[in-house]
Amino acid sequence: MINYPLVLAGVFASGFLATTAASHHGWSWAEGELSEMTGTIQEISFAPPHPSLVVEVDGQTWQVDLGNPNQTQRSGFAQGSAVAGDEVTILGNRSLEESENLIKAVRITIDGQSYDMYPERIGG
Repeated sequence: MINYPLVLAGVFASGFLATTAASHHGWSWAEGELSEMTGTIQEISFAPPHPSLVVEVDGQTWQVDLGNPNQTQRSGFAQGSAVAGDEVTILGNRSLEESENLIKAVRITIDGQSYDMYPERIGG
């Protein structure tokens, strides 16, 4: 016997989760224009779902999402490319939520070395 209400609930839950994940991993949650900021790396993570940095900028803590693991690796940024305490310049798209200190990096620069996560998003 098929429990149709349970099957229907599962379909809706799957759709909701897929939409939520896609909205975060796309660009719709972020400002359209690029912003630049410079700060000090506090933490570096290469853990899934994507590499990220925690950076202190003007006394505020920012979450810096990098590209997916393949994009980050193609950019040349890998374990050992930076350490906590390094200065980093971030070019990226900030969250639309002004209260959220979150930016998706298209490029990070550390000690004069640039790592382009999304080169196609960087204007000429």
